[in-house]
Amino acid sequence: MKKGNFSTVFLKDRVAVLLSLGKTHSFTATSRQLGVSQSSISRIVNDLEAELGIALIDHSVRPIRFTPEGAALQKFLLAESQSIGAYLQGLRDKNFLQPRLRIGIVESVARILAERIVQSLNSECSHIIVMTGIAAYLLQKLDEGQLDVIICSDPFTNRNDLSRTFLFREPSIVIAPGSLKLTTPPSWHDLQYCGLPIIQYHPNNSGGKLQQKLFNRLGLHFINRLEADINAVLLTFVSNGLGWALTRPTSLVQHPELIAGIRSYRMPNPVAARELYVISRNGEFSELTGRITEIAASVFTERIIPEIKTFAPWTLDYMFVAAGKDGARRPVGKGIESNPLVL
Repeated sequence: MKKGNFSTVFLKDRVAVLLSLGKTHSFTATSRQLGVSQSSISRIVNDLEAELGIALIDHSVRPIRFTPEGAALQKFLLAESQSIGAYLQGLRDKNFLQPRLRIGIVESVARILAERIVQSLNSECSHIIVMTGIAAYLLQKLDEGQLDVIICSDPFTNRNDLSRTFLFREPSIVIAPGSLKLTTPPSWHDLQYCGLPIIQYHPNNSGGKLQQKLFNRLGLHFINRLEADINAVLLTFVSNGLGWALTRPTSLVQHPELIAGIRSYRMPNPVAARELYVISRNGEFSELTGRITEIAASVFTERIIPEIKTFAPWTLDYMFVAAGKDGARRPVGKGIESNPLVL
């Protein structure tokens, strides 16, 4: 099997299989996650059921569904694995061993946050690895034990084995080429008939999911001719006059070289918002997660928000930032909630 995370390396293959199945509900996905064949996964489950004399999984349905006995066992093993992780981390702290930090940061804020986080924690960690990507990819790496902490825009609320701390909320904005003059703020009708097509985020991107959720709620349909999965490409398309888009203010802060060719507008109601969270496995790296939350929040407060104020000052009233390591929400401006659409 692949090398697991800090606690699962101490667990037997059978336990690792049950824990993975509890997350993936799929033999195929568990096979990929653990790096063994699907037939081996099936054999491990069948052997365990034979030895215990009980059925752990309902083999007649897909996706995988645990029997009541299997669900109870999986829940027990999950709690035990989290306790092991916390205990082992405590041993490291007690013996003054510098931890290794493997952090994943969603692409839209990685360039800005990674530098400050590394600078702040470099002396406290023996080794630091920074990865970037979309939220689903970062979660996969967290599950595979290749990352310890991730900063992303999806809280994965369906996962009770994760610890999540609020970091930042920002509203979406409309961006258009500087040559295109729109009313302020534009209406959805203005955007539909502005003469340029919409440039959308790919559906796998959290921005694409949020956008589709918004359009479905409003019953809007735009001709979709261009998609991009990263901000640099989408902003370049808009700057070069290929279309308009919905994005977040932080995307522009990461690419100041493109701001000159882009106009920012308040989006039509309802306001869509994105939230960022610091996420780790339950019982692991809780102290480090708090430190990362504090460091990242200071970057938003001291650098990112002042830059956003220069080109989209109205967005500050919709922003919230973590006030400390526990993720308490502090309004940046007026603290307008207005029940925004959040991913």
